[in-house]
Amino acid sequence: MSIKKLDPNVDFTLNILEKGDPNVIVEEGEFFTLEIKKLFDTSVLKSLGYDLDNLIGFVLHKNELPTSVGQRLGFFNTFLNEIIHRAIYKMKLNELAELSFEVNPDLFEESFAFKNKHHSENIVHLDLKFQLRVTNVEKKKPHECLIYKLDESQLFNLCLEHKADANELFKRSHIYTAFKRYHKSMSYLIIANQLINDKIRQKEENEMSESCEDDVLNKLNDLKNKLKEQKAILHSNLAMCQLKSCSYDMAIINCNKCLEIDCNNVKALFRRAQARTGCNDYDEALQDYRAALKFDPNNEEIKKRINHVESLKKTYNDAISGRLKKFFS
Repeated sequence: MSIKKLDPNVDFTLNILEKGDPNVIVEEGEFFTLEIKKLFDTSVLKSLGYDLDNLIGFVLHKNELPTSVGQRLGFFNTFLNEIIHRAIYKMKLNELAELSFEVNPDLFEESFAFKNKHHSENIVHLDLKFQLRVTNVEKKKPHECLIYKLDESQLFNLCLEHKADANELFKRSHIYTAFKRYHKSMSYLIIANQLINDKIRQKEENEMSESCEDDVLNKLNDLKNKLKEQKAILHSNLAMCQLKSCSYDMAIINCNKCLEIDCNNVKALFRRAQARTGCNDYDEALQDYRAALKFDPNNEEIKKRINHVESLKKTYNDAISGRLKKFFS
């Protein structure tokens, strides 16, 4: 079985060809227009069964002219699209640049880019190069886009936006990109929670006027509870992605974090059981499945999993017993 890392580090080079407006950059969450042109031969990609348009998340012109596409910074939807967004963070308006990087094709999401069966054992890396220019930015006011100027409600809304997108990406089997977007959602949640804690501490130190203390505190606590609920869901969803890449140990850690918040979370129990099965920890897996079944007694899938793990456990124990008999005979 081929196990892929969910967070591969792809280094890139950004070569500035023409300087742009030094006073205008694209901030997280802002809409921008990108002119992009490929500067490499796609024949190798095609021979492997990959389609560049699917890999990049939008359709490129078939001729040599740049393609103009609208994007929202940080809201990437494919593995290659995320690399492009990382480059845009470093660019200025109307700046012309060449983006180049090496990538192992095994890191591509086969489930959305795979067309024909292929074998990439003999291919180590592909050299990809694009020409980029940001031609327009829909600038927001600082308090609408700069993370350090956003309030807790704005951060929470961004958290929900990224999570909703990640849910759709996972449904389409874009596992890596879904994982990155869930992670980004968690980042906004953590910052929002810290802001709330700071404001509650200010209240306790009597830095708020008494007339608004109770109302503000109630709103903060209400949002804090919503953040806590979303944090549990995000940990469970991160584990869901990690299961797809056979990262069982990390999936268990995220399920544990979810269950620390919500001990009755059936999905987290189910996913931890899957991860423990992958680690051959059959007794603990059965314990989780049975706990999940108590909360959802009519769930036929859980019942099937229990029977399956019991069968795996018997086969595993019989194999170990056979080996020990041979060893001591």
